[in-house]
Amino acid sequence: MPISTSKIRLLWLWLAKPRYTWLAIGIVVIALVISLRPHTSELTIRTTGLVLQTLGILTVAWGIYKTRKFFGHPPFTVKVKSWLEQFPLIHRKTVIKVNAASFGSSTSKASVYSTHQPTEKNPTTEERLKSLERNITLIHERITSTEKEMDKEFQKITEVLKIEEQTRQTEDNDIRAKLETTGTGGIHISATGALWLFFGVILSTMSVEIAELLK
Repeated sequence: MPISTSKIRLLWLWLAKPRYTWLAIGIVVIALVISLRPHTSELTIRTTGLVLQTLGILTVAWGIYKTRKFFGHPPFTVKVKSWLEQFPLIHRKTVIKVNAASFGSSTSKASVYSTHQPTEKNPTTEERLKSLERNITLIHERITSTEKEMDKEFQKITEVLKIEEQTRQTEDNDIRAKLETTGTGGIHISATGALWLFFGVILSTMSVEIAELLK
């Protein structure tokens, strides 16, 4: 049964997932092939071990760089440059920064209400009743308007609280993801460095003995 192109692609993707593992094992295999050939000199074995140790140390530096970059810290080169620029014997121009002050004005909302009063100096009972009815109508309108304004304010506050809750939840998820990535994300780098250091130390410290066995 012929294998389709899609299955070959899926197989390639599956094999490419542990790429750091293949890299670590591949470097070790190359180093062992170079070192364990018949009649290999002690210098070659010791140099190969030194190369493996150097690669292991570089993985440590790589892991530190990735962690600093993940948390937004500047590279060491930027920090060193900033430190050198602060050398006290270097003459530098003095720059005075003037911060412009900004003044904000707050506005308050004022409501104007009107009332009905009898037009006559000595109003009759009927005119007073009409004025009272109009005032009662105005009071009802005022109460209705106030309720609408309160409903709008409550709705705004509810929306703001929902947005703040969503923002807080997003920030919590980001913090949790960063902590998880910091704790487990660099394991492949550390494991690769440990593997290279392991074989590098063996080849460097036992180079004479291994060379004697390969004669």
